[in-house]
Amino acid sequence: MQPTNNPWNSLEVVKLIVGILTPFSVGAFGWFISRRLKRLELSQWANQKLIEKRLAIYDSAAPLLNQLLCFYTWVGHWKDVSPEDVIKAKRELDKIFNIYRHLFNDDIYQAYQSFIHALFETFAAPGRDAKIRSHIQGFDGDRTSHCSYTWNPEWSQNFSNGNVVEKKEVRAQYFRLMNALSGSLGAEK
Repeated sequence: MQPTNNPWNSLEVVKLIVGILTPFSVGAFGWFISRRLKRLELSQWANQKLIEKRLAIYDSAAPLLNQLLCFYTWVGHWKDVSPEDVIKAKRELDKIFNIYRHLFNDDIYQAYQSFIHALFETFAAPGRDAKIRSHIQGFDGDRTSHCSYTWNPEWSQNFSNGNVVEKKEVRAQYFRLMNALSGSLGAEK
């Protein structure tokens, strides 16, 4: 018996199958890579939008936080910041940090809470503003006479001399919060 010359021997069949599957496998691989790249692009876009929003929040909060720092440490423009301004700044910051707390990690919210509780005696009485934990008169001056605004004697009731935090601690709490905020923007120190 002589072997027949069958044009469809096993080698030819394998070549045909490989020839057909190669374009399909290249197409499937290309589709997979394209899909992964789109996911990566979407993730980068979402992260960019999140950082833009955090930057807008930072731009709103940073001047108010600095205003509190100046008032409590008696530096910078502390003479221009009235007790009424301090209470307004706290309210605005509370609003900002409570609304946007979920756009940041918990460390930032905790740093904010620590900073605020160092500066204010909160929940002093129902319907009453938080009390300012600072002295009206200190080594650095007298808020009633060294200020650039007219002192309202009623503001004295807004101060709590109990548990007044030292300037060093106020600065430490402030820088902890600001470093956490700037870190959430990708800024490295």
